[in-house]
Amino acid sequence: MRGFAGVSLAATLPGALAACGGSGAGPLAQSTAPSVEPKRGGRMRAAFIGGSNETANILKSTNTPIDYVRTRVVYDVLCDIDADGKPTLVLAEEIAPNADGSQWTIRLREGITFHDGRTMTSEDVLHTLRTYVDQQSNTAPLLMDIDLANAKRQDDRTLVLPMLRPHGFLDLALTQGVFVFSKDTTDFDKAIGSGPFTVDRLEPGKGGLLKRNPNYWRPEGGPYLDELELLSIADPEARLNALKAGQLDYAASIPLTSARVERDNADVKLFVPPKWEWANFGASMKRTKEPFTDPRITQALRYAVDRQKMVDNVTLGFGELGNDLFGKHLPYYAEDLPQREYDPERAKKLLKDAGMSDLKLKIRTSDYEYGLTEGAVAFAEHAKAAGITIELDKVPAADFLADYKVFIGAQFQSANRKPRPLPLDVLFFYGSDALLPFTGLAGEKVDQLAASVRTAVTEEQRRTSMGDLQELLSEEGGDLVWARAPICSAGTPKVNGVKSLGYPGFPSFRDAFLA
Repeated sequence: MRGFAGVSLAATLPGALAACGGSGAGPLAQSTAPSVEPKRGGRMRAAFIGGSNETANILKSTNTPIDYVRTRVVYDVLCDIDADGKPTLVLAEEIAPNADGSQWTIRLREGITFHDGRTMTSEDVLHTLRTYVDQQSNTAPLLMDIDLANAKRQDDRTLVLPMLRPHGFLDLALTQGVFVFSKDTTDFDKAIGSGPFTVDRLEPGKGGLLKRNPNYWRPEGGPYLDELELLSIADPEARLNALKAGQLDYAASIPLTSARVERDNADVKLFVPPKWEWANFGASMKRTKEPFTDPRITQALRYAVDRQKMVDNVTLGFGELGNDLFGKHLPYYAEDLPQREYDPERAKKLLKDAGMSDLKLKIRTSDYEYGLTEGAVAFAEHAKAAGITIELDKVPAADFLADYKVFIGAQFQSANRKPRPLPLDVLFFYGSDALLPFTGLAGEKVDQLAASVRTAVTEEQRRTSMGDLQELLSEEGGDLVWARAPICSAGTPKVNGVKSLGYPGFPSFRDAFLA
C-alpha cells in the first residue's frame, strides 16, 4: 500500500525540508535557516517506523518506512521528485516520449558504477524493469503499460521502451520506488546497487548500519556522512524521547501534538516539508455503494464539514484548508475552483432533494496514524447541524490496512492520503483501471477523462486534461479533503541536509551531514 504510496536546510540544499522553530503559536511555517557548509564525517543515528514485515528484499522496499529509507541511499533511481514535485533526472540523462507517448527512450548517464565496480548499462535497467514485473513487486503495477517483451537496448546507455498503450508520464511513474540494481544480482536481499551508501550490517526489526560509498559516481553533493545508522522504533513518542535523551540525531514522523510541545525547545529542531508534500486529511466515500451512488449525498457531506475547525483543532493550527481535491501546490492543480465552505443548510437541502433527510452513516477509522480518528470525531460533530448522524467504526491500528479488500472496498472511511504528482493520482485512484479505487469513481465520462490524462504528452495537454478531470471530481467525486497538514520530524540542531524528495516520512540521507 505504501508503494502506491523532516529535516534540514532548504537555504543551503535545494529540496531539503525546511527547519521550523520558535514563535510558540500559529502554523509551522518553512523558515529561512542560516547557511551551513556541508561537513564530512561522523555517524548520524536516525529512527523510523518499522514492523514485523521489515525486509532487505529490494523488491519489497516499500514494506516499511525504514526499508524505504535504506533503499533510497543504497540504490539509485532513474529519476526522482524535486522540491517542486517535478521529475528530476538521477541515473538517466534523458527520459523522453515520442510524439504520442507510444514509445519512451531512456538514456543513462556515463560512468555510473555499481558497488562491485562494474559500470551500469542499459541491460541492467531492462533487467530491473522486467524483474519488478515478473516478480510482481509492489511497484509492478506502475510498469504494466510498458511492452517489456519488445523493449530493446539501442546501445550500452540507451533503452527503447514501446508501450502497450500510449503513456504520457512514464518519467513520473519511475520516481515511485523503481530502484535500479545489477543484472548480476541473484539474491534480492543482497541486490547490488549504485547508491551513496553500502550495507555494513542489517537486522530486520532492529535496524542497520550503512557506510559511505567512497567511489560514488555522482560528482556533486554527498555522501558526507561516514556512517548512517538506521533504527527501527515503531512508537513515535519513543522515537522523540530517544532523540531528547541523546540516543538519536533524527526522529521521523512525530505527532503534531509533540511538535506543538517541542517547538520552543532549543535542543530540538523541528522540520516541515514543502506544502505540496503535506498529507490530505479527510475521508473517502465509495461512489459505487449506497447511499453514495447519488452525488447529492457526497456533496452534502462535503458541505457538512467545518474545514476551519479541522485546521484549528485537528491539525492544531499547523495545517491549511482542504478543498476535496488532491495535489494542492502542485503543477496542474485547479486553483480556479472555489473553496468549499461549511454550509449545513445547503447540505440539508441536498439531502432532502435526494430523499435522505435522516442520513445515518458509519465511518471506518483507526488510530493507525494521527488525524484519522481525530478527524472522524470532529466530522461527526460538525455533521449534526446538517441532520447527519455519523457513528465511528474504530478498528485496531494493526487491522486498518491488514485486509486489502476491506481497506479498498470500504463504503465510508477515514483517509490521510499522501501526495504525489497529480497525473499519478489519476493512475492510482480514478477510472476503471485505477490501481487503488478508494472511491470507485468510474464510468464512460471518468474513463475518457482519465485516459486523456494518461496520454497527455505536452504541458498544454496535461493542463487541459487535468483541469477537466478535477472539475468533474469537484462535482461528482467521492474524496473528502477537509484539511492538509505536514508530517513533522525532529532532530538535533546539528542535523542538516536530509531531503524529503516527495516522501517526508522516509526521506533521503544522501546529502545529510552533522554540522
